[in-house]
Amino acid sequence: MKEKLSIAALLPHAGLAGGVRRFVELGNRLQKRGHDFRIYMRETKKPDWIECAVPVLPLGKLSERTHDVVMCGDCGLLESMAGAPAKKRIAMIIGERYASKYRAFLERHPDALAVANSGRWNEYLPGVKAIAIPGGVNTAQFRPGPRGEGPFAINVVGRLDKKLEAVDLVLAAFKKLNWKDARVRIVADRPSRLPIRYFLLRKRIEQVSGTDQAKLVEYYQASDVSVTMERTAGWSNPTAEAMACGIPVICTRCGTTDFADETTALVVPVDDVAALVAALRRTREDPAAARARAAAALQRIRNFDWERVVDGLEAVFR
Repeated sequence: MKEKLSIAALLPHAGLAGGVRRFVELGNRLQKRGHDFRIYMRETKKPDWIECAVPVLPLGKLSERTHDVVMCGDCGLLESMAGAPAKKRIAMIIGERYASKYRAFLERHPDALAVANSGRWNEYLPGVKAIAIPGGVNTAQFRPGPRGEGPFAINVVGRLDKKLEAVDLVLAAFKKLNWKDARVRIVADRPSRLPIRYFLLRKRIEQVSGTDQAKLVEYYQASDVSVTMERTAGWSNPTAEAMACGIPVICTRCGTTDFADETTALVVPVDDVAALVAALRRTREDPAAARARAAAALQRIRNFDWERVVDGLEAVFR
């Protein structure tokens, strides 16, 4: 019988975010496998947008017991992890944006183990010793479903007012295409003000809440293409989720290199609106090829189910 471990994860908040999803999904599964998994935060409110079956405790209680493993991906909490009584401390490398901070932490704490959520971690942390365990997707939740009736639909997950998510680029491409019979759906935790330059498109742009995870799945399923133009990301949840729902995908390399290539997606350069316009046109004008890429993507992304991620982490824990 496998040893049951005491595992702690540090989070900065309980809001809608990829890092929160990662630790909650992992915690739920590790708990089911018999481990004692706890989340520590400055606030003790459980995430209300995703099922969270593990206890959430105040960060101040972290030092009250010795854990077998303490994990943290937030740069603002890494030193809290370093000071916690634990047999093993794991810095979860969640992307290139904070590469210098991860490097500095690992230099100060050489006993900490680095686990990256993307296979391309060595591009932005050369010389650092790390183990790659890519992110995951809940394939039982995010799955293909009926498309339903309606105009050609472009789905994009992210906020207009978040520069790194680059949702504005999707609207810029949509404006250039001037498709009167198509729609853009922006899925975010809250709506943002539509820039005045897109005022004439307002009746073809829908902003909806993505906090209800069942509705989020329906939005993917009701789309003809999902677009993610992120400027930086460790693991692109929206791209992985769209693939798991069987939807054709257009994305950048940011957070997608483990599963997106010419057979599974149309990969465009960061900030390249012209390339995005061409990719959208290609997707719409050749639906058979788009469906073939989506089918290949669906098969590939199933290799990244959270259960497999947990298998990899358990091996690291021991």
